[in-house]
Amino acid sequence: MEKREIIRGELPAIRAKKKKLENPIQQAKKQVPKFDEQNEESLIRQLFEEKEQKQQETIDEDLPYYEEDRNYHKKRLGEWDVPLDEEIKYFDPELSYELTGYRPLTMEQGLDFDPEPFIVPARTFLKTGAYTEYPSGTKPFRDYWEEQKKRCIEGYTVGTYTITGDHYFFLNFYHMQLANTDTNSKTTGRSEGFSSFVAKQYEFFHYVKICELLGYDVCVLKCRGVGLSEILASLGVRPFITTRRFRTVFTTFGEDQLTPVLDKCWTQLDWLNLNTDGGMKRSRQKVDNMFVKRASVVVDGSETGRYSEIEGIISDKPGKVRGQRTERLIYDEAGSHKFLIKSWIQGDALVTLGGVKIGLKCAAGTGGESGETLEGLATMFLNPTGYNILPYKNYDTKDGKPELSAFFIPAHKFSLLPEYLDHRGVTNCVEFRKFHENKRSKLKGKDLIIYCAEYCFYPDEALALQGDSMFDLELLSQQKMNLIMSKKKPQRVILTWDPSDPSRKKVIATPSSNSKILILEPPETPEGGGKYSNLYIAGIDSIDQGGSDSATDTDVSNFCIVIKKRVFGLNEPKYVAMYMDRPNDIRQAYDIALKLLCWYNCQALLEYTKISIQKYFQERGFDKLLMGRPEFAMSTKYGKKAQKKLIGVPATDAVIKHGLELLQNFVNDYFYTIEFEEMLDQLINYSYAAKRKFDLIAAASICEIGDEELSGTTPRVANEIQRTWQDFGYYIDEHGRRQRGVIKR
Repeated sequence: MEKREIIRGELPAIRAKKKKLENPIQQAKKQVPKFDEQNEESLIRQLFEEKEQKQQETIDEDLPYYEEDRNYHKKRLGEWDVPLDEEIKYFDPELSYELTGYRPLTMEQGLDFDPEPFIVPARTFLKTGAYTEYPSGTKPFRDYWEEQKKRCIEGYTVGTYTITGDHYFFLNFYHMQLANTDTNSKTTGRSEGFSSFVAKQYEFFHYVKICELLGYDVCVLKCRGVGLSEILASLGVRPFITTRRFRTVFTTFGEDQLTPVLDKCWTQLDWLNLNTDGGMKRSRQKVDNMFVKRASVVVDGSETGRYSEIEGIISDKPGKVRGQRTERLIYDEAGSHKFLIKSWIQGDALVTLGGVKIGLKCAAGTGGESGETLEGLATMFLNPTGYNILPYKNYDTKDGKPELSAFFIPAHKFSLLPEYLDHRGVTNCVEFRKFHENKRSKLKGKDLIIYCAEYCFYPDEALALQGDSMFDLELLSQQKMNLIMSKKKPQRVILTWDPSDPSRKKVIATPSSNSKILILEPPETPEGGGKYSNLYIAGIDSIDQGGSDSATDTDVSNFCIVIKKRVFGLNEPKYVAMYMDRPNDIRQAYDIALKLLCWYNCQALLEYTKISIQKYFQERGFDKLLMGRPEFAMSTKYGKKAQKKLIGVPATDAVIKHGLELLQNFVNDYFYTIEFEEMLDQLINYSYAAKRKFDLIAAASICEIGDEELSGTTPRVANEIQRTWQDFGYYIDEHGRRQRGVIKR
């Protein structure tokens, strides 16, 4: 069965059983109900004052995709966890899928799996030097190769397990250089052979097949050493051999990146021509150059044949991805592609025909790439639905909570060392993680960051070098490693108004593992009771819309507030609390910020253009919690008196850079006090060109400006009866003379 037969024959039958697929973001926008202003008070109480546990129990099934649908697919007792009649909203590697026959292979799942029946052709070739003993040209010979090509297209099932056609081809007919795995040798060297069965590769091939059948595209972020370049080359070579008029295009930013993947393709085509007795031979008489090869022959001056094609395109400028319609468009080395987003969007013209999706786009990049070129891959990876990429449920996150992203391959789940692999090709991720942790423990500074990026456990580590950070990477990486080794974590709490306080100024903090409010220490209180004033200062990077209001926005920011404890006595300054999120109703974020400010009894500085939060505070009588315009940020064109009435700072380059300089000084002096891993990561990754993505840095920079404005203002007990400071200025003494100094009481 050919590619077009699969799409036009098999897929309609599948989709006939399924609901019409709808863009999850558009679907979310339709489903979110408008806020009922008439019931504002009751809804606020429901949103902000109930315990989070109770809120989770009453979640509406029809709320937006990324919030409540992250657990849409569930483990079932039946034959398949995700049957054909269920809309696939994301790929969960721990569930089984009837669409492609995928069943999980992990340390706990798929224990009865045996890879040997799937690699018989490769084993036969290695043993005998040939794929079949049947003489070339005979019917058994032709039948053998027809069956092998069929398996390479449709996949192959043994018992209850299925591998995809591309995976079958890769295991049995893709001959490549391999690293020797002899652990007794200090220098392993390389040899030629076939890939062994690796569970993570099996998972990836199924993910690609599901995307191809459902009209989605593919994006993958990976650690180094997983052989993905060979897999990508195989995704071009397989259809070149098996399917008529199938066109694959490889594109990279530079020729030095394009040549290696094309060389892999050309080498493999030559090997198949020489080693399959014609079974998978494809002549290329008409078009056969370093960038394009087409399967055809010339007979009496006319071209004929299968017309399958592989082409390489250098897309070093926007708009270069042009040409004929393409069944597979593959962006290799995507983490080094300066114009990845633009090229990706323009690539739609190659994989669609009359608005109908006829092909697959695939972008793949490696952790450890650096600079602003990585930002395109990071954007697509973190926002897959915005780029028609099927979301992947990633379980490898810092807090252990699954997140929806593009496909991710961490270092500890992919090993080629036999001591960390079982007979199924499943990596012992616990022990292999220890292997990498031992490597990490011997490094420091930027070397450590680079190693963690290249051999990443989490996506954050893989993307750690995307910025041009102005902050000291060695100090920050040292502190990050200290946090990792100490396993110290902030406390997560929810904040509610004290019902015994009718003024709604007292706040109660309750531990909650699901909360996004992170606390390192609660507000410090004087021995005699009460609260300190001016001990804490906050910075807010606000937004005016929630998730439901910006459902189609592909470049959204989070609401973020950080609270800093200022210098007090012998205590050093320290960030003690943070909250970062983009709730569907933005007022939920505003309410959390309000409670934090009341709890810590402090003011917050924010960007003055953010109007919604100002209005929210004013309507509730808390506008005095928002700091006025700092003196350094006042314009010389207008009087200071008039500008004192303004809230916050303008978002000018001068103000932003001043805040960054203050934050840079804080990092240099007090980096060891930073105990929020999220803040450390953003400081390490920071790029001024992409500053909108770094909400924590924006909030912290504004906070530093607020702290500077309070310079000379010492913390004191709020509402103290006896004054402990002295006023300074002009006064009239007992002799009636005007004096300047300490005003006598």
